[in-house]
Amino acid sequence: MVIFSISSFSSNWDHITETVLVTYSMNTVALVLGTIFFTLLFGVSSAWVVASYKFPGYKIFKWLLVLPLSIPTYIAAYAYFDILDVFNPFLIWVRSAIGFEAMQLTNNLLVYLLTALVMSSVLYPYVYLLARASFESQGSHFINVARSLGHSGRAVFWKIVLPLSRPAIVAGITLVAMETLSDYGAVKHFGVQTFTYGIFRTWLGMGDLTSALRLAVILMIFTLGILFIEKRIRAQSRFSYKSATSSFEKIKVGGKKSIFPLVVCSIPVVFGFMIPFFRMISWAWFSKNYIAEISVFQLASNTLLVAIIVSVSTVLLSILLGFSSKYFKSKIIYTSNRLASLGYSTPGAVIAMGALILVGYLSDTFNILLSGTLFLLFFAYIVRFLAVAYQPIESGFEKNCEDLNNASKTLGSSPMRSLYKLNLPLIKNTIIAAGLLVFVDATKELPLTLILRPFNFETLATATFDLSNQAQIIESSIPSLFIIFMTLIPIIYLNSRIGEER
Repeated sequence: MVIFSISSFSSNWDHITETVLVTYSMNTVALVLGTIFFTLLFGVSSAWVVASYKFPGYKIFKWLLVLPLSIPTYIAAYAYFDILDVFNPFLIWVRSAIGFEAMQLTNNLLVYLLTALVMSSVLYPYVYLLARASFESQGSHFINVARSLGHSGRAVFWKIVLPLSRPAIVAGITLVAMETLSDYGAVKHFGVQTFTYGIFRTWLGMGDLTSALRLAVILMIFTLGILFIEKRIRAQSRFSYKSATSSFEKIKVGGKKSIFPLVVCSIPVVFGFMIPFFRMISWAWFSKNYIAEISVFQLASNTLLVAIIVSVSTVLLSILLGFSSKYFKSKIIYTSNRLASLGYSTPGAVIAMGALILVGYLSDTFNILLSGTLFLLFFAYIVRFLAVAYQPIESGFEKNCEDLNNASKTLGSSPMRSLYKLNLPLIKNTIIAAGLLVFVDATKELPLTLILRPFNFETLATATFDLSNQAQIIESSIPSLFIIFMTLIPIIYLNSRIGEER
């Protein structure tokens, strides 16, 4: 719908292409690359340390390193709203010693650097979780063989462990890139003009929907390009090893040798969770009298309503799609499921625009009003997060149910009976995990909700954004804390399930 709607022309488009289009492109690429770099640094290093070393507190860090997932990028940005002020003396020195232009260049570089650092400090768990699971699944036999041949620990990591874990790490990087491309709250807060920033500015600021749609198409090309690169990277490699029967043997370290793993694990936890969390708590305490004024419990109820309905609906739809694909083995169903799950790779702002255009056509054709309703918001959420639930549920059907479904067919059991009596009990834990994943993402989602929320309907995410947009950073800590607590419990549960499954 977005692509089909860009045929019309707007006079603002020439101005955009001449002035800001290159800036949007360069800023988006720079931010994605910077976030990926720091995410790899935090995620891979901490995953390797936790997976391979026994040091004081390593079991605690296994949990703590996941906690930044509970903090959305925009809340992390608000927590560090005054971080650039720390560099003011340095910038003044640059201006006096070198010149004004050098100071501007330095300031711009610092903005990009700090934005990438802040975003990666809460996005690195995507890489950490997948890398840690990959490291632990390799077992010790490859490492023991390499060491018996005289290779050092560093050589073993770079030549054996890391190449074997490349598919998992690339998958995590892809998720981080998608989150960075779709972010609006953090980039607007730090003033980094990416494509998502440009879409909102063009549409809501200039009132030019046509030009905003064109920017949305370019942003879609970026996301599809990332997916294509990931596919090419994974297609060019072949991995033929099986999961090891022997568990990963950890190296015990203590004394001064434990300082390095402690530092590696502490840095992302402190900057990604501890500082934002405790700053929000202290700010919330100072503004506690503001709780009644912003109706935070009503905001929490609205957020819970959206997250629960979307989670249940998405899981039910994923079960239907996944079971149909595995039970009937139809290429048409398989292909349509793959297309349906592309929504997660599409930024929320683009999905919101496409949904609005779609309901506009439906309203004109069938004379029904869908725009500005909760139904439209739920629909867009399901499109956005279907892949989050579908991927684990499909994997659960494939691992646990395929052979048993074939047996049920030979015994004359109906598809619905096979689903209810056989498949659902076997993948019950997977269904719960998939629902919680959707719940966490739906609770944190901002751009899509900003565009499609009904009139006078606010969630915790939109209230946090609106307050910070009005320079009420301290007051925005109250809904921010509610978001963190609502997502923290599912994340802790999911991390415990990962340990039990392993």
